[in-house]
Amino acid sequence: MTPSKEKPKYGGTYVAFQPSDSSAFDCATQFDLMGFNISITNEPLLAGDWAKGPAGTGETDWTANHLGQTNVLGGQLAERYEITAPDTIVWHIRHGVKWWNKAPANGREFTADDVVWNLQTQWANMGGNFNMFFPKPEEKLLDVKKIDNYTVETKFNPGKQGIQILETGARAYMMLPEAHDNGKNQQDWKDNLGTGAYMIDDYQPGVSMHFEKNPNYWQKDPVGPGKGNQLPYLDALNILIIPDLSSQEAAFRTGKIDSIANISVETFTEMQKSMNWQFLYKQGYGFNSTPEGREDKDLPFNNIKVRQAMNLAVDKVAIARDYYQGKSEVMGFPFPNSPGLKPYYTPLEQLSPLAQELIKGGNIEKAKQLLKDAGFPNGFKTEIACTAADTDILSIVKADLAKVNIDMELKVSETGVFWSIKRGRTFPQMLFNANATSWMPHYFFEMRPETNDCASFWDSPETRAVYKIVQDNLGIDDAKWSAAVKGVTSFIVESSFGIWMPVPYAYQLWQPWLKNYYGATQLGAFLPYHNTYYNWIDTDLKAKTLGK
Repeated sequence: MTPSKEKPKYGGTYVAFQPSDSSAFDCATQFDLMGFNISITNEPLLAGDWAKGPAGTGETDWTANHLGQTNVLGGQLAERYEITAPDTIVWHIRHGVKWWNKAPANGREFTADDVVWNLQTQWANMGGNFNMFFPKPEEKLLDVKKIDNYTVETKFNPGKQGIQILETGARAYMMLPEAHDNGKNQQDWKDNLGTGAYMIDDYQPGVSMHFEKNPNYWQKDPVGPGKGNQLPYLDALNILIIPDLSSQEAAFRTGKIDSIANISVETFTEMQKSMNWQFLYKQGYGFNSTPEGREDKDLPFNNIKVRQAMNLAVDKVAIARDYYQGKSEVMGFPFPNSPGLKPYYTPLEQLSPLAQELIKGGNIEKAKQLLKDAGFPNGFKTEIACTAADTDILSIVKADLAKVNIDMELKVSETGVFWSIKRGRTFPQMLFNANATSWMPHYFFEMRPETNDCASFWDSPETRAVYKIVQDNLGIDDAKWSAAVKGVTSFIVESSFGIWMPVPYAYQLWQPWLKNYYGATQLGAFLPYHNTYYNWIDTDLKAKTLGK
């Protein structure tokens, strides 16, 4: 995608939507992922570098998070960081950043004291991000101290500091310390106070959240025709709460919202035909799930020949061609071919011959022979936990497995119940597991049985060795650990701990009046809308397009 050559204009309101309302405004006392608004109003030490996305060098496309690559992060409230020892990260705080001109901050400068208080408080928050994802004592923050007004030192156990560049650096959204004096907090939206480009000025629960621009924001546009301009360009940001999918799509069709993500091939094609104006889009990939059988029980899935037979029985090429009408990639796991995943991605034709065969499937005779060799000449019965939304694709898998006498019953649960089963790992045999590896490659979630995302309970010395390389080099030598992850792809595929499924295309759409936007959803960590710091609205084009 070519960077914009249009000169940015100030003004206008970016209208977006969320399918569910926020339930968090305060990272110091709540869980950050429950508040889509947090990355709009409050900033971390590091964030995604806009100049390394499509607006600049194109090293990533920001349709996902940093994907483990520290080189695509840039300084936000910290200008930079240093790893000065195996257990030490030093953060150099940006000079001149001001809290909003609102009591009790009243526009004072952001300093090292704010960082120290936030890291101490957020790491002590039992319901927060850090205790949720880093529960083990050896993973914890050991110490944080102020060196001077613009320098902070953090200590972690050796080998743990790399992940904390990504987590403590990019996910500790800074809250105002004095707003928490005397037992107070910032859980009420009216008490929200940050350093970010937008400030909440109205909130109607279940309806909308409105933000006005921060007139004293510190950042300048880093790249493109507006380089050096004061940010943000927008006057306001309005987030509508729209739970219903059809209502979300209708809002985009009628120009009531400016962007929409994860649109299916069918809806994308229909919108291209039916809308009264031409929208812009980026093709990406939808969610990828794999049928996985438990290997921690006395079940057939303990035998690699059974697992490989199941992969060979299911014709993934036919699924990509017929079910997805060619709008998919046959290889969905571990990584599809997207810009941000380039350090890890290996094209199908470059995998080992066996890995290619297992990805493609559709070899019934070889599958039958493997089952016979494994001691299951007559197949076996099993069941898979799934939701109603999964039944169409799993019915095809079921039919293909039946050709080798594997009878897979679909056990359908309501979505909330299914996720409880998944997180509690209470499924008896198989689970249609939503993969996290392509979103967080550095965690090896599906390949470490101590994580809830490892539905198969599969483990191996080979992937453990690679995971150690990741841990030892994350944030220090990203090229080294990325190459190790890429290098183990064929081995992972050959292990067949899941039935590898094609990944469908999905689309990011935006209106023609939304400018300097390229389909970004997560700029750095996992919360949305940080891209709005750099986007602008062509108000004249919007009025002309909508006939207003």
